[in-house]
Parts: sequence; structure tokens; C-alpha cells
Amino acid sequence: MSPADVHIGVESRLIDDYYRFSQRETVGPAQIETGVTRSFRSLEGLVDGLLASSESTHVVVCHGNPDLGLLVPFTQNSPHNATGLLAGALVDLVNAMAHGTLPPFPPDPRLLDAGARMGVDTATVLRLLGKLLLLRTTPPLRRVIHFRACNFGRRTSMLAGYKLLFDAALVTGPTCRMLYVEVLPGPPRPGASIQQLGGQAPTTQRTRRRVFGPASDGTAGPLLLDVRDLDTHTHVDTPLSLLDHPAQAPRWGELLTGRWTNHTANRFVLPLLWQNDESSYHCPLEERYREHFLHV
Repeated sequence: MSPADVHIGVESRLIDDYYRFSQRETVGPAQIETGVTRSFRSLEGLVDGLLASSESTHVVVCHGNPDLGLLVPFTQNSPHNATGLLAGALVDLVNAMAHGTLPPFPPDPRLLDAGARMGVDTATVLRLLGKLLLLRTTPPLRRVIHFRACNFGRRTSMLAGYKLLFDAALVTGPTCRMLYVEVLPGPPRPGASIQQLGGQAPTTQRTRRRVFGPASDGTAGPLLLDVRDLDTHTHVDTPLSLLDHPAQAPRWGELLTGRWTNHTANRFVLPLLWQNDESSYHCPLEERYREHFLHV
């Protein structure tokens, strides 16, 4: 299988770095390799990226909501970003266009309604529909799309709607929050050990603490990593990360993500899944991480 294209709809240095230096995505019981990264700023831009690619497998990173879907403007000039609210209607319109039952002049009332809900004119709606129709006829057909957007997989109906919208063979999405954090560890204070600190409660509120390792092959000592929830949705930080030898941080990037190729800095980027009613967070190579994805 050739590497999957990555489509990034979020302005984030951490996400860019992750897909640049890890080039791995956990999918089911295994990982796939990722390659080319593309940016998009609208649903139409995402469709443009899918059409421009010759790959059959794609990773889409974006803000998400279980009720509103992918949170990205419909088009460059659209003021609305709750694309999931209109996904079903767009599928119906693409079907009508495919069957020649969507007259543009005078505009079909369904076009007028879609334009009003998207905040754009009917010409823009028709342009988007035309591109969505091309997804059904432009190889490779029946793409596989792995959505990496918070809570996007919590509702089967939401995932199924986007599967139809993109004419995909398979779509996946997380059933909880998906976050990317920078791990930039320092050494513990004199007289303290990581194992000792690991048994203590974090000093910051809404913080989950884990100690990893040491590595079984002896290439890295134990890593302590605190992750703190800032807003119960999008933002977290890492108020404390400790490693006896901070230069081993890239090795921990490999151990926790499957690959990390940047060995020039004592840091790495870690994707994690965070369920608000759980006591810990989950990393890409762990079974609990894999269990938090829905496949449709």
C-alpha cells in the first residue's frame, strides 16, 4: 500500500510536525504510512485535495463535533462551518445532479435552500456539488478516509453521512477528543526520581499523569508526562514532562508513535485520545487508543 495523503484543516505547528516526522497513523490493529500533506480551509478545499490525489487512502485532520460534523466553512466565502447539518441534503442534491433532476435555471428550490443554509449563492452551491459528483467518477474510486477530528465518530449516523457525501468505501473517526501535544522533557529536580514522582498526584488541576518505560531495549529511561485539560474540548497542555536524559526524547517519540525521524531536537509530538469521563489518556500504539475509533 502506498502512503496515505494527509489533509490538514487546522493551523497547527504541532500537527504539521507530527505528520512530517512520524508519518504514521494508527488504523484498527495496525498502522499505515502517511506521505504528502495538504492543507484545506473549507469543505470545498478538502474535496479539491481529494480530487488532486491519486491515493486511495486519506487522513483528514480537522476540528469536529458529534452533532455538527466537520467544523470548517463550506466554501472559502461561506460564513457557516457546521457542515454535518447539511451533509444529508448535499448527498441528495448530488444524487439529483447525477440523475439530471436538478435544474439550475430557474434555480431548484433545493438549491436556494442549500445556498441560504451555507450563506452562498446558488452558483457556489452548484460548483461544490459538481466537485462532489466528480468524487464518484474520478479514480481512485471508493476512497478510504480516516477522519481525525474530536468526537467525530461518536455518532454512527454522522460518520455514515460523510461516507455517502465523499462516496467512500470506509470512514473512521474517534469517539472522544483527539489532541496533539508537544513533549519537551527536562530532567527531574535534584534528589527526585521519575518513579517517585510518578506515584504522586499532579500539582495542577484536571491533569492526567503517566509514567512510561523504561524502554525494554535499554535505549531510553522512564518518561513522566502530565497532560492538563484546559477547556474540556480543544485545548490541553503538558505542564510537566521529565526524562533523566532529555536527549532520549526522540527515542520516546519512536516508542510512543511508531516512528520519529527528527533527532536534532529533544522533543516530539504525541497524538492522544482523551475521554472526559476516564482517568487516563491513550497513545497511538495502545489497545485502548484503537478501541476509541468507530469504523463505518
